[in-house]
Amino acid sequence: MAEATRALPLGTGHRTRHARVAPLFLAPALIVLALLLAYPVLYSIWLSLTDASLSAGQLDTPFSGLDNYRQLIGDKSVSAALLNTLYFTVVEVIGVVVLGLLTALLLNHPMASWSGFRVFLLLPWAIAPVANAVLWKWIYHSNYGILNSLLLQLGLIDQNVTWLGDPFRALNMVLLVDIWKSTPFIAILFLAALQNIPKTLYRAARVDGASTFEAFRFITLPSLNTAIAIAVILQTIWSLRVFDLIFVLTKGGPADGTVVMNFLAYRVTFNFLKFGYGAALANVIFLASLLLSIIYVRLMNPGAPRGR
Repeated sequence: MAEATRALPLGTGHRTRHARVAPLFLAPALIVLALLLAYPVLYSIWLSLTDASLSAGQLDTPFSGLDNYRQLIGDKSVSAALLNTLYFTVVEVIGVVVLGLLTALLLNHPMASWSGFRVFLLLPWAIAPVANAVLWKWIYHSNYGILNSLLLQLGLIDQNVTWLGDPFRALNMVLLVDIWKSTPFIAILFLAALQNIPKTLYRAARVDGASTFEAFRFITLPSLNTAIAIAVILQTIWSLRVFDLIFVLTKGGPADGTVVMNFLAYRVTFNFLKFGYGAALANVIFLASLLLSIIYVRLMNPGAPRGR
């Protein structure tokens, strides 16, 4: 027995005791996470399996199985919201990633090394979402908005435009605001990745006679593969969550032209009081976000074991 004990590596006993005690220290945090995350998710899943409604101030939850999810398939409002969401997500992600990359390339230039540029860049992202939406609501105002005033002075329009009066135009105006707000964070993400690229690669490329475009294509872009993937996934998750901009700017109008899945879930739940159906919509959004989050975690930690 003594020989076996002596054969153990130094510190093995301490590690064993730590492994036994660690769950006790983690238990409070795990309980809090269960209360804050697991319980609402499980309750939302249960609620989506009921035909929940308010009756005499009480929430009545008769079990309905998968009826709410079956109803999603043939609901025209869900189809329209899904199309708006897909359009919003694709355009927003492409716009933010492209503008973020261009901004990062400019900030990575030696002439833009002043840290003040980065501070100004982060201002749109730092503004509170509701304050940002209210600001742009005044900018878009058809009579008093600065956008109409500026375009009239430049001669680009000959009369005031109701920017949020047409369904498709309103959706694009909301997209413009979201791109403006989201680009700074993605630009900083790309800037950090650019600064980690060894300068020796660019010096070697210049020695070999590579042009600026070839250096960008064969050195910069391949080095940014992981950063671009992370940016796309993060921005997709955030675009699925968009709510405050639509609530403040358009309330889903005009003619439901700016209703996306997240806003539809809110309206069904709190305006129409269809709690079970709203929970089903929210769960679909949650599932999509969860799958994207799993991909994001894999990209952030590519060496993690994937299980057997």
